[in-house]
Amino acid sequence: MKRLAASLVGALGLLATQAMAQPITYYIQSEPYELITNATACPVGVCKAYAPGQRLAGTITFFGPLDPDLNVQTDDVGAMIDDFQLSDGQNTYTLLNSGIPDPNMVINFANVSTDASGVITAFEFKFDKTNGAPFNIATMPSNDLQARVATIYFTSIYPAVSVDNNARCLTRATVSNAPTNTPGAGCIQTTVGPAEGASQAQANAVTMSLTPPSPPAPVPTMSEWAMILLGVLLAGGAAVNLHRRRQTV
Repeated sequence: MKRLAASLVGALGLLATQAMAQPITYYIQSEPYELITNATACPVGVCKAYAPGQRLAGTITFFGPLDPDLNVQTDDVGAMIDDFQLSDGQNTYTLLNSGIPDPNMVINFANVSTDASGVITAFEFKFDKTNGAPFNIATMPSNDLQARVATIYFTSIYPAVSVDNNARCLTRATVSNAPTNTPGAGCIQTTVGPAEGASQAQANAVTMSLTPPSPPAPVPTMSEWAMILLGVLLAGGAAVNLHRRRQTV
């Protein structure tokens, strides 16, 4: 009997450990962009234009539950990120490509606050796409492709969202939080020059939740028959109005 009880306890402990190790996915979605500044020329790099109605959306998956009572001001969980799939409407960001870490993707920082259960209550993230080796502003010209980055920054603190495409990197980080990336690859300061081919979009609100966001409400559209009926009614109304005018003349 004691052996059976010990086996049951061991099995329950194993199940609890496996449950604790299960990946956890958070869903990110911002409001549509409210401020958009697009490139006015494209002298270098890959130029893209943001559009009204686009937004930041996607997922971040952690290896397992986060520690409780973390503080967004001091606690970085970049090493806990298993993968992310984010889109700013023009660029797709993912840590892994077919299971292999993307060498051009950098987690600049991933700070969160959590409650007593380890659930995120506040957050501040910044990712960027680089062109490989760290950029050295002292030795490389600003139009070098390694100086050009696409970045996403979002936080619940303000709240705010800012996404850049083909921005010029001014300052590189000395250490990258992503364990698979080259230290110093992350860009911590950019400048967005529309005449240089850079674009930027901003939103004033963003959510990060364990529950998938509700899809946007579909815009009602009229079927072809409804369009034909509307056209007939309008034509009929115009004919009646014309007939009344003739009678009053």
